Amino acid sequence: MKRTLSLLALLTTIASADVEWRAFENVEKTKSFTGRLVGYDSTKALVTVQKKSTMRPVTFKLALLSEENRKFVEARSMELEAAGGLRMMFYETVTKTDSKRTATTRTSNYNGGFRIEIRNYLRRMIEDVEVDYIVIYRKDSTSGNGSLTPLKGSRNLTALVPSLNENILVDGIPLKSYYKAGTVSASGGST
Repeated sequence: MKRTLSLLALLTTIASADVEWRAFENVEKTKSFTGRLVGYDSTKALVTVQKKSTMRPVTFKLALLSEENRKFVEARSMELEAAGGLRMMFYETVTKTDSKRTATTRTSNYNGGFRIEIRNYLRRMIEDVEVDYIVIYRKDSTSGNGSLTPLKGSRNLTALVPSLNENILVDGIPLKSYYKAGTVSASGGST
């Protein structure tokens, strides 16, 4: 029996900070490095920036940055908080649509897909969320590797309410399983 469904990539664009690389300077503007803003803890005034040279995140106090960089970080604090307060889970869904039998083979057809569950762990609503996804699956893989086929989609959510799940269903991936009866050989013996 062969049934293949694989999720290669599920890309989601949710409220996120500026992903552009920029120069971060100290207060005196004597030292700088290139990076992108990936986190901000407003209660502790800590900034997390991914350095372009090492691709590693570094965390430091907001007060160490120049005035221009501090304004940049504070302007994106809501977006960074929202991006850090979401959880996404992915569940495979397969529903049998029909089945056919002959003397030697059995073929079953399925509708495959995924359920994307998004949960807001913040204490406030997140509004105007856009979720883009790409599911890549193998097509005609019963005789070899088959070909990769993408299924793209998008969903606009008006709001993510705190402590409630929002579900997005992605279906329409045709799956087929084949079972072909082979020869059965047996040998006699005692145990």
